[in-house]
Amino acid sequence: MPRTCLILDCFSLVYRAFYGLPITIKRQDGQNINAVLGFYNTMTGLMDQFRPDFLFVASDHPSPTFRHQLFPEYKAQRPPMPEELRSQISLIEEVIHSLGAPLVKLAGYEADDIIGTISKHAPGGTHCYIVTTDHDALQLVSENVTVIAPNSRANKVFTPDLVQHEMGVSPQLVPDLKALMGDASDNIPGIPLVGPKTAKRWLAAYGSLEGVIEHAHLLPGKAGQNMAEREEEALLYKYLATIAQDVPTLPCWKAGRLAFDERQVRQTLDAIGIRASIPQVV
Repeated sequence: MPRTCLILDCFSLVYRAFYGLPITIKRQDGQNINAVLGFYNTMTGLMDQFRPDFLFVASDHPSPTFRHQLFPEYKAQRPPMPEELRSQISLIEEVIHSLGAPLVKLAGYEADDIIGTISKHAPGGTHCYIVTTDHDALQLVSENVTVIAPNSRANKVFTPDLVQHEMGVSPQLVPDLKALMGDASDNIPGIPLVGPKTAKRWLAAYGSLEGVIEHAHLLPGKAGQNMAEREEEALLYKYLATIAQDVPTLPCWKAGRLAFDERQVRQTLDAIGIRASIPQVV
């Protein structure tokens, strides 16, 4: 039976928890704890569901990434973190540490890059389940990697076939698709006048962004002209959209083995002001 590795996208789940529970959830001293509670419930619910052999939490580092250095506009449109959430981050990190999960982050890289590296270098015979609301991770889906999009009713399980069905391209072509049509969530412009239908049609015809570029002189209309005039920009956009899978960090897999001290978890929850059950992991 294959081993399982659960990899959580920290801030993806933190934001989901923050906006999913009322901000009125506070402890007696007025400290907001709605995101802490929501994150804990999500994390422990996943632990109960998957019973993983390994558990890692990947987080963004506050420093600019290599993508910002190449393209300063990258994610520039995103608003700052609400102060009511910012004050909960250290508490969420305490919860993660109490559950024995390595919290992995690295200057110059995003959580996606940490996730990509961990999933790529998983021990043989290990299936990785990536839990995130970010569709960028769909490019990592393979026979050994599944993306779980958490949902209050039923989690969405992205296999290669589902990615093909929903995105219209195979997982490995997700960065090519984003380079052509753009990605508003990451502030990647894409090629003017190239929408999802056109991008998918071109990729189906020529196999990759590089194939589209090679045949740009054959592409009709203004969209084709724009493609021919913006080949270097398109390659940059693909690079921005591609998750790095060989970042210079890799936690010890022994450290990622699921194990924790129930007393420490209870002490942490009590100190934060959370009343919740502790998962039973065998």
